[in-house]
Amino acid sequence: MQTDVGRGLRASKRALAGATAIGSATVLADLALSRWAGHAVQDEARGAVALVAVALYLPLVRGDFASVGLTTAPAQGWTYWAKATLAIGLLVGALIAVVLGAWKAFGGAIPVYTTAPQDFGRRFLSACIAAPVLEETTYRLVVCVPAAVLLKPWGAIAASGLLFGALHVACGVPSPENLVGGFFLAWAYLKSGTILVPVLLHSLGNLCVLTGQVVAWYWVG
Repeated sequence: MQTDVGRGLRASKRALAGATAIGSATVLADLALSRWAGHAVQDEARGAVALVAVALYLPLVRGDFASVGLTTAPAQGWTYWAKATLAIGLLVGALIAVVLGAWKAFGGAIPVYTTAPQDFGRRFLSACIAAPVLEETTYRLVVCVPAAVLLKPWGAIAASGLLFGALHVACGVPSPENLVGGFFLAWAYLKSGTILVPVLLHSLGNLCVLTGQVVAWYWVG
């Protein structure tokens, strides 16, 4: 896979080492905050850490915004990604069905999560806006920019997906879509060359989950 992400670090071992150190510290801080910080300060602290990391990356890539995926249009155009979104959704859905089916076959209980309709607005802001922007900045942009050079694109996808899964284990929500979704989002980031694509995919995926939880509320109730 060819990608512009990380290209600003390829010519400088010092810049690459600096970005790797910043990225590693950012992920460790985010995992710690997600696991142990109180909800009152968690999102603000995590957001501040992510923003600092991006600000520190820009001088390392000499202001090359495409090198960190801060562009407004994907390389393949939006029509391609509209079609790809449908394909990714179907594939992730099939993987979830297989995992849940296997879990059920071995006697595991499948929990049903619900959201009351009156809570939809609050949950939408958190799950479909704040979380995608924050988590894609940290686990795609911050992770993949140096990893795309150190590990090559497919290695960066593996690292990003595994760390994203670790985040949701630390948060206590290791659902199938959270464990597999990070790999698809990392692929989308590197292939498209813009952080907007994984943010939108993440937001849409969370909206589908949230809508399902509201439907489940009516069903269970």
